[in-house]
Amino acid sequence: MRSFRVYIVLVSVLILVGCKSTRNVPDGSYLLTKVEVKNTAKGISKDAYKPFIKQHSNVTILGGLKFHLWLYNLAGKDSSKWINKKLKSSGEAPVVYDSFLADQTTDQLSIYMRNKGYYHSVVVDSVKKKRAKKLKVIYDINAGEQFKVNDFAVQSNDAEIEALVQSDSLNSLLKNGSPFDVTLHDAERDRITKYLQENGYYGFSKEAIHFKVDTTLGNYLVNDSLVISKARLEITNGEDSLYNHPTYNIKDVYFRLGVDPKKVVKDQNEYFAGFDTLQYKGLYFLHDGEMNVKPEVIYNSNYIIPGQTYQASLVKRTHSLLSSLRIYRFINVSFQEVQAPDTAKGDVKWLQCNVQLVPAKPQSYAVEIEGINSSGNLGAGGNIKYQNKNIFKGAEELNVNFGASAQNQQTREKEGFNTVEVRAETRIIFPKFWMPFKVSSFRKRYNPKTSLSASYNYQRRPDYTRTIANARIGYLWKGNKYVSHSFTPFGLNYVVIPPESLHPDFWDQIKDTYLQYSYQDHLIGGLSYSIVYNEQQVGVRKNFLYANFNFSEGGNIFDLVAHSFLNKEEEGYYEVLGIRYAQFIKGDIDLRYHQYVNSVNSIAYRMFIGVGFPYGNLNVLPFEERYFSGGANSIRAWPVRGLGPGSFSSDSLSFYNQVGDIKIEFNIEHRFKLIGALEGAVFLDVGNVYNLREEESQPGGKFAFNSFVEKLAVGTGLGARFDMKYFVFRLDMGVKLKDPVLPKGERWIPANRAFVWDDLAFNFAIGYPF
Repeated sequence: MRSFRVYIVLVSVLILVGCKSTRNVPDGSYLLTKVEVKNTAKGISKDAYKPFIKQHSNVTILGGLKFHLWLYNLAGKDSSKWINKKLKSSGEAPVVYDSFLADQTTDQLSIYMRNKGYYHSVVVDSVKKKRAKKLKVIYDINAGEQFKVNDFAVQSNDAEIEALVQSDSLNSLLKNGSPFDVTLHDAERDRITKYLQENGYYGFSKEAIHFKVDTTLGNYLVNDSLVISKARLEITNGEDSLYNHPTYNIKDVYFRLGVDPKKVVKDQNEYFAGFDTLQYKGLYFLHDGEMNVKPEVIYNSNYIIPGQTYQASLVKRTHSLLSSLRIYRFINVSFQEVQAPDTAKGDVKWLQCNVQLVPAKPQSYAVEIEGINSSGNLGAGGNIKYQNKNIFKGAEELNVNFGASAQNQQTREKEGFNTVEVRAETRIIFPKFWMPFKVSSFRKRYNPKTSLSASYNYQRRPDYTRTIANARIGYLWKGNKYVSHSFTPFGLNYVVIPPESLHPDFWDQIKDTYLQYSYQDHLIGGLSYSIVYNEQQVGVRKNFLYANFNFSEGGNIFDLVAHSFLNKEEEGYYEVLGIRYAQFIKGDIDLRYHQYVNSVNSIAYRMFIGVGFPYGNLNVLPFEERYFSGGANSIRAWPVRGLGPGSFSSDSLSFYNQVGDIKIEFNIEHRFKLIGALEGAVFLDVGNVYNLREEESQPGGKFAFNSFVEKLAVGTGLGARFDMKYFVFRLDMGVKLKDPVLPKGERWIPANRAFVWDDLAFNFAIGYPF
């Protein structure tokens, strides 16, 4: 512990007495320490002005520390040395105040205010010198009155388009009384363009839309007109001919399957001429040789139907559904104007849709050596994997996996022991719902899948040995771009725990208590449902929300059969196939919010609440359904399964195996970039697990509304992350702040005693904790 304090002091000294922040600021220049915007406009946040500010002060971490500037200043002047290059590339050069950029900022803020309808706004910049070579800039915005729309109208010489747009006026972003905002005008142009492209106007462009504004009304009011021009066709003498925008229908749809891009580039016409043609439900399938997929699969993944009016969204949905089949590595949807059918009437034009499908590799094999991270318990293992993405020519995905691993888990004496695991799993996913009735419209809208899986798992621990055989059928579908659903109408777990495998010390603690039934052979059969909401976009750095809700029940189907056909055992419970089955309901929610503060800082928040309620045939949750806390992805100042339930302590056992029926957890983590791939973090974790009932063998473990808060554990700490692009190595040091095991009045450690080594916990893991 003393060495830890010395380390903290040394780091603090380095930060405090490091190079002056103005070391690399030339004489006569000033370090920009702060940019402040003062505005009188209502409804415009200060964050909205950030893109228009040409100079921002140096980034800070931990609430004000300009670490990256300090790092840059730490470098010597000899640029040929590697260390100096590294420090400067990882650091941030001082932001030297530039009056020209300040003037540009003033101009950009003025333009922005006018675009928001504040045409009489005045922006003034000023500087305030703080100390030698340091100053801050203040941009003072006097907004004035905002212009608003007095009357909004849509005009066009194309009567059909004008009538169509007018019919959708309720969805217009511009209305009488709305702010005269350029951003709203641009958004309205985009909205109308998409609306027209959804109603047959295949070639319509937003360039055909402009606005006419009358500003002579006074009282900060304008009359606003959206004008849609006719289409233009350039003729031979250089003059333009105006005509109404045409609407388009789909004449034919052609799918070219198994396309070889190299042959297309070499001679497209000759290559496609050799394709065979199959017509299926009005669609044409062109293929070179044997078709590697059933036409029904493509048909069920297609929204573009002959005879329908062109709709841009249907093209996008078709592309998305075909991509989800995972049997094509390239998909191209294109259109060409063709002659109208003989039966066509009116002025509608016609399109032929061509879809080129370049196949992906259908099968793959892999032998993997992997590192394992389970709540901070590390290990190594190996897997043999086989995948077939089109095993029955219906885009069915088969996955087979055989693996073995050894995992190092820690005892109370800080000694490690190995958990050995052997597993086999097979899973097949069908790109449709297995239902006794047709759900073709559901298929196109929600991209459903059916999953069949079976697995076997053998695990040997020092406290017990278990085998789990699992089989289940599941349905997966997408609600929208953010929401996904998973429903398992029936899953079966067959759990075997040989009595002789239970460690004597562990058995002595749980025998003759209700907990002993968690570690006996049992069946779990029931349904589960999960819904996930995820705003995160890969490669996009912006705030996002993640929410995962899970519900499951077990044993009710078995119970219905048992009450109808079976007799109770002498002990008062039922058995199916000679095994006692468990009955319970369980639900939990996992909420996460990630906030990106700036280029080097982000904050992650998490809340987890879960409850499992056993009843009926087995009045305790099976061990695999119970919650645990502690470890690298939980309360990091405690080891995995080393916290709770409640204020109970199990020091008599040499290994951690503390679980409960309820879990409550809150986490917050401030993450910041340091040097190169190295990132830092400061975190606070709060939580615990609890039992639903009082148990003599676990005093203090019961949940109660009037006392659960005082039994919450609190930990804090520092972390380091090494971002290797494909994965993240993580090292966290957790420190106990409040330990529920301690007597009341002494649980807040800093207020009652000095820290000791046992108050620290180190977690090495892969990936972020949440």
